[in-house]
Amino acid sequence: MMRRNLLSMLISIPIPTWLFYLLPLWLQRAATLVSVPQSNTPWQVVAFAVAADLATALLLDAVTRTLLSQRRRWSTVILLFFYFFFIIFLLVVFGFARLYERPFAWSFMRMDSLTIWKENFVSGLYELGLPHFILVGLLVITMTALAIHVKRALPIPRRTLALSALGSVGVLFLVYFLTPQGSLALVQNPLTASFVRAAKIVPLQNGTVTENDLIPSLSAFDAAPAIPAVDVERKRGKNIILYFLESTPFSAIDKKVGGKELTPNLNRLKEKSIFFERHYANVPLSINAFYNAFCGAYALPDGAWISLALPDFPVECLSQILAKQGYRALALHAGYLGYAKQKRFMQKRGFMHMLDAEKIKQPPYDAGMGPWGAADERAMIRPLVDFVSQDKSKPFLAVLFAFAPHHPYNMPDDFSEFTVNTAELKKGQRRFFNALHFADFAFGEILRELKAAGVLENTLVIAFGDHGEAFYEHKGNYNHPFFIYEENVHVPLFIYYDGVKPQHVSRVTSHVDILPTVLDLLTLADLQTSLHAGRSMLKGGAQTQAHLQAYWQDEVSGIVDRRYKFMRKGTGALELYDLIADASEQTNLAAKLPELAAEYNAATEKAFLQKRAYYKKYGNYDLVRFNPASQDK
Repeated sequence: MMRRNLLSMLISIPIPTWLFYLLPLWLQRAATLVSVPQSNTPWQVVAFAVAADLATALLLDAVTRTLLSQRRRWSTVILLFFYFFFIIFLLVVFGFARLYERPFAWSFMRMDSLTIWKENFVSGLYELGLPHFILVGLLVITMTALAIHVKRALPIPRRTLALSALGSVGVLFLVYFLTPQGSLALVQNPLTASFVRAAKIVPLQNGTVTENDLIPSLSAFDAAPAIPAVDVERKRGKNIILYFLESTPFSAIDKKVGGKELTPNLNRLKEKSIFFERHYANVPLSINAFYNAFCGAYALPDGAWISLALPDFPVECLSQILAKQGYRALALHAGYLGYAKQKRFMQKRGFMHMLDAEKIKQPPYDAGMGPWGAADERAMIRPLVDFVSQDKSKPFLAVLFAFAPHHPYNMPDDFSEFTVNTAELKKGQRRFFNALHFADFAFGEILRELKAAGVLENTLVIAFGDHGEAFYEHKGNYNHPFFIYEENVHVPLFIYYDGVKPQHVSRVTSHVDILPTVLDLLTLADLQTSLHAGRSMLKGGAQTQAHLQAYWQDEVSGIVDRRYKFMRKGTGALELYDLIADASEQTNLAAKLPELAAEYNAATEKAFLQKRAYYKKYGNYDLVRFNPASQDK
């Protein structure tokens, strides 16, 4: 009886049928309230949104009535699936808008990452909160009431269109005026917004490059005093450990949360190693960080991943160079090397020993690391020690990939939380700090075990963040791969060996400089070839710069040097920041310093052309301005 009364109440609500369809769209907007600047006027955007809303209502109404008119079980099932996917879609676009502070667009989806759609989906579930569940509840009630309303064939008032349009305009303007900065992002209809094409790419203006000018210059525009060489011991035959610190921004070093050190082991390492204070990830993405650092080359400038598009590219990576010097090579990954066919790429680079979570994820290192199935980093200790002990007559190269604190920021079940859930922490930061604190602990455990096993006595350890991690330091900047702000690309780098002279280096360096630096430390600098883009971080000389790029939904290229950070978006928009006066990059100086911005822009555009010509010459690879779709056949 109660259920029947509830249904009677729902269907008796005096709201036109179309409003049932429009209500979920309005809820999706009103519950998000984000600000993304738009170039159109409010009237233009609102008028288009009203038309799109009404068109959506007509379409949904037609589908519902057509299916219900069949009066068959299969038509009801189809309708239920239709409503289900419509609700899921609105939930996704709502969650996306809340997370990335912009309307969802299908152009955000990269074909490369479809192989891990389940992992990405589960990661997304970690971002669900009370607003999402409230929205789903309201959507279910609304759609149920609508279906009943249509099935009972209740009369539709003549004023349907007028009330729908009036209500649509009212809600749209309400969202517009309640949104910070009067943004129009949520005024858009989520269905039409999702199919909006990516912004038009502005063609490059700075001419062509010669056949012998394919490597972007690392000499800074800054005329500041030259930097002295780093006082360091060079010795052939040392073992090499490269440790990729997952999602570790420079800001994590020496940071305290609630009075406790976030990364105590890295903080201690900083005080007894050569510590680089201005090191940058050339691209804020792990797969590119590996290629940049391990092979000393810039990533494909069109957004494709080298392991998919050009696995046989002829640049010699560190494992190949050192193999000729008698080195054994090992790769250990707490995650999975199958992603983007990294394993295939590394097999082509001379790695005969490769282990990932598929092999090393064993008790007690198999619980708590989340949807990506990663192993606890401590699981790498025993395989590494065993590998080293197999043949001590030959030096080794060991590449260790951490997984914590990869999103969704999990940690082992047996590790206690580092932080408490307070209002001071931004969305996701509590989980991130917990996972990062564990990652630091695991790194310390690995070093201690290696020292106890006598491995560190003749070993160079180079540890560095593969990229940073962002938590809305800039608009819509969450996670890491979408921008090249400091929080995305500024990372710590440590060089440690037994007897090293501790010192801090303030010159600008980047991942492409790691391979030349290793060769320099091993007195093998002459093995660097014309295909390698970087230079040793230990040499003295003029101030240097780093070339940066991010490419996901939008493409951003840039340059950072001692003082300035420059960014050029694919749309042609320019940003210039004085990092000395404005370390948080809040004041764009591009309009105030147009000549300087133009100088950086010319160098940035030339760097893109050089990378394009480089891959055309050595890989016979044709690329467009920006095409992130996988080219793997």
